[in-house]
Amino acid sequence: MTNGLTIEGKPVEGYESLPPQSFTGNIASNWKGTEILYVQGEGYKIIIDMGTYTYALDLPNDYTLEDISNFSSETATTEEAKAGEAGVQVVSLDSFNSGFLNSDTLINVPAGILSLEGDIYEIASNFLEAVDTNRNRVTSTLLNDEEYVSLLNAEYIASNGDMNVAIANLAKTDAYGSILGRLGVSQAQIDGERKEFTDPEGFKKLKETYTDLFNVSAANTWGGELPSHVTEYLAEMTAKGIYTQSDALAQIGRIFDPASGVKLDAGVLGVLEGETIKQTTNKEQDVIDLLKTYLPAHLHGTINVAEEAGKLRNIYNYKNTLTEKLKKIRFEFYDGYDPDVAWNTIVAAKKETAYNSLGVQLLDDDALLMDLITLNDYGKEQELLRKTGLERGYTKTKNDLTKAMISTFGSGMVRDQQFAESGR
Repeated sequence: MTNGLTIEGKPVEGYESLPPQSFTGNIASNWKGTEILYVQGEGYKIIIDMGTYTYALDLPNDYTLEDISNFSSETATTEEAKAGEAGVQVVSLDSFNSGFLNSDTLINVPAGILSLEGDIYEIASNFLEAVDTNRNRVTSTLLNDEEYVSLLNAEYIASNGDMNVAIANLAKTDAYGSILGRLGVSQAQIDGERKEFTDPEGFKKLKETYTDLFNVSAANTWGGELPSHVTEYLAEMTAKGIYTQSDALAQIGRIFDPASGVKLDAGVLGVLEGETIKQTTNKEQDVIDLLKTYLPAHLHGTINVAEEAGKLRNIYNYKNTLTEKLKKIRFEFYDGYDPDVAWNTIVAAKKETAYNSLGVQLLDDDALLMDLITLNDYGKEQELLRKTGLERGYTKTKNDLTKAMISTFGSGMVRDQQFAESGR
């Protein structure tokens, strides 16, 4: 037999390897269907050839060849010498690690062989037979993954056939995390899948709980209603662990609110096909109220109410941002006023000024009111009000003019007035 191992491209001296999964010629152990390997520095390992995968069971360092086989020697003084005398394959630790554990088909089983009772070959064999049987009965992501099955079997052997312990121990390993990453699934998906298969009634109740939750959220948060098949789909995806509860609620939010920033998943788009969902108008009145507070009506058209409402719904503290935006817009047109003063306060002040001069309340759409706001100069405002009041024939304006004239020129003005009224 020739040396079959290399490390960094160099042959390993003194080691005659056998290909992984081919340990024929090694001494049989006391367990049916298994053979023995001796690793320098570690001791004996039990090799279980199960066809697709081969398992190497670690044994405690103080195990002797007599403990695991019917071989005995009267001349060998060390276990390595004894192994050599018995024809057991002897390899260095480096050789074992580089030549065997790097193999895709040989799995090292965690220590714990002392706890084993019975036939370890039967434990492994029965496990793999059960896997093959169940693969045809259920669709299990992990059960159909060869790497997971092989590692689980190793843990299963080491835990003396206790499946719960085996699953828990494997879930703690880096290798398990790598498998989930390779498969592109989360632990929540695996848990949901297992519940669906092992506890169908519990899985059904979980779906019903999520269905109720999503219907309530649609009604209370968005004031709408989703088609039953849409909530059922979201509930099933959540129960299976494909969505978290937050993921599903985010999808519901996007269904009602295009401004949510969430992308609808392909599956949700599929179940929504042909459906018409009324979009939310929540917060639009808040935007309108802010417009009335800080902008004149003729500038309201510069703001997209629906777009700003979407930002109010989805961006924390956006109300302050929108308020400052509106102040800035107004200041560009009316820089004579403090941006922090509400527009309705400015309008109210000018209406009061106009009333004092005209004796009438100006309407919001009166051009005179906007002229007063634009002037923002008391003297010029009074001049404009007197002129407009006389033009419009407001009684108070005319009376105020008469009183001013009498006060300035005396009662003789009465005769002049009478003269003017007589048409002379």
